[in-house]
Parts: sequence; C-alpha cells; structure tokens
Amino acid sequence: MIHDPDAAVDRAAFERWRTADPRHAAAYARAERAWDSAAFLAQTSFGRTRALPERRRFFERTELRYAFAAAAVLVVAILGLSIGGVGLFRHDRPPQAAQFASNIGQIRRVALADGSTVTLDTDSVLRVAFTASERRLYLSRGRARFDVAHDAARPFVVMAGNGSVTARGTIFDVAVAGDRVKVILLRGVIEVRDGPSAADTSQPTMVRLSPGQQIAFGAAEPLVVPQPAAATDAQWPTGMLNFDRTRLADAIAQANRYSTVRISLADPALGDVRITGAYHTGDAAGLAQGIADSLGLHAAKTPEGDVVISALAPVPAT
Repeated sequence: MIHDPDAAVDRAAFERWRTADPRHAAAYARAERAWDSAAFLAQTSFGRTRALPERRRFFERTELRYAFAAAAVLVVAILGLSIGGVGLFRHDRPPQAAQFASNIGQIRRVALADGSTVTLDTDSVLRVAFTASERRLYLSRGRARFDVAHDAARPFVVMAGNGSVTARGTIFDVAVAGDRVKVILLRGVIEVRDGPSAADTSQPTMVRLSPGQQIAFGAAEPLVVPQPAAATDAQWPTGMLNFDRTRLADAIAQANRYSTVRISLADPALGDVRITGAYHTGDAAGLAQGIADSLGLHAAKTPEGDVVISALAPVPAT
C-alpha cells in the first residue's frame, strides 16, 4: 500500500503527483474513501495513525482479509502506474493552460513550466497551452521574445495571426500588429508557416529562418524571402527605443505603445523626417522633448497632458 512503511513505492513521486493537480488529489481522496468503506485502511499503520475504527470481526475470516488486500493492492497498482505517466496506463497529461499579459509601459518576464522564458513587451497578451506532446502558445496582441528550452520530443509552437512559428531550442521575437505578424530570429533555427487564405486550400507555406533574419506576413499574403533584421530591433527588452534613420511618424507610433501620454505631430508632413537615437520608454514627455531637440523642433504639453511636436515658429525679422 502507498501508506504502508513496507510499500515499494516512491513516496516523493506520489506526493508530486498528488499535489500537481487538484484532480489528482480528488481522485486519491475517492480511493481513500473506498478503502475506508471496506475497513481496509484500519488494518494498516496509516489507518491506525488516522485513528480509524478497527473492524477486526469483519476480517476474522482469512479469505475475506486476503480478498480485500488483493483489491486494495490493485487500486494502488493502478495509481502507481499513473504516477509520472508511465506503464500500461500511460496517457498525456492534461494541458497546462495559462494566460499572461503586460500592462501599457510594462516589460514582463515569465518563466514557463518547461524551463523556457518569455519576455512580454508592453500591452501584450499570451496564452500558453502545454501538453505532453506539444508546447503551444498563442500571441494575440503585442510582442514577445521566446527563449526556448530544448525538448526534442515536444516542439515549441507559437501561433500568431494567420501563421505559426515552430522551434525546439532557440531565441526569437514575434510581434502582432493588427493582422500583420513580424518574426525575428536571434539564435538557432525556426520554421515560419502561414495558413492558407480563404481562396487557397493548399498546404501552408513554410520558410526556415537563420539567425539575424526576419520575415513579416499578413492574413491574405504569402510568405516572402526572409530579410536581414536591423540590430536595433533586438534591443527592446532593455526598455530603450533605438532608431536608425527611422521615420518620425514610425518612431512616435512605437513610443506611444509604452505610455498613456500620447505624442502627436502638429503637421503630418513632419512624419517623413528621419531620426536616429536611443530613448527610454518610461518617460513619454522626456522622449518627445529629446526628439524635438535632436531635430530642431518644438514640443509642448496639451491641457490633457499629451505632447505635440511642431516646427519652430520662424523668428520675425528685425
């Protein structure tokens, strides 16, 4: 028996199994109740420590005692075979499902049950659904960096937009913006697949990326040839925004993802101005002022607390 001091059972493994899932504890509790009903536990050291009533008369007949003992051993054997999912009754463990999200302005690091880590960029949502045969995740919004623990038996699959990214031990970024997905590989090898469009019933396209490459796709467009990724694209987990001749409109769009303070341009034509520099994401007003100073523009707060960047007013002639 599992409770008997002479039991040839790994007690630590049993306790890990029982505490791993409330359903395990409930199943074992039902088994205990069955034993109690049969008065078998009362005849063991565990039963005596539980102060269970002894029903010696019931077990005075040797054949009954052996019959109940055999039945109890069978129950324990079934439980033992299920510990760790080995033996004749091996089955996939139920999915380990969880959802993680980051707030606006927050960069959040999450440790997963398989040893992998995920870094969530600002305003991101990720759902995790692990099984014994696959590690599947769903990125519905934002951006995430996946540092994948190697597991040859369980592929690591990130679903995003209309496609997926498959890896086994590597580091890569996935970003979702509307119906578009961007993937950047930092280390290892990954396979990017896009699903067939409504008008195309062929198999999904697959592209394999090498370190330093990126690829982007949308809901109704096929995968294209991977392109080199900019070095600045990999630095977002540091909390810095790095721009290298980036359009001002694009730089402001990135900055606005990290703050409830909105930066805008008084003249849309300023959006095509190019900017180079590194800015901290935690201070929108300071970032706007830094951008304005580097480009010779003017940054002013609105009554609502937002910031508007405009061209400097011409100095009147004297």
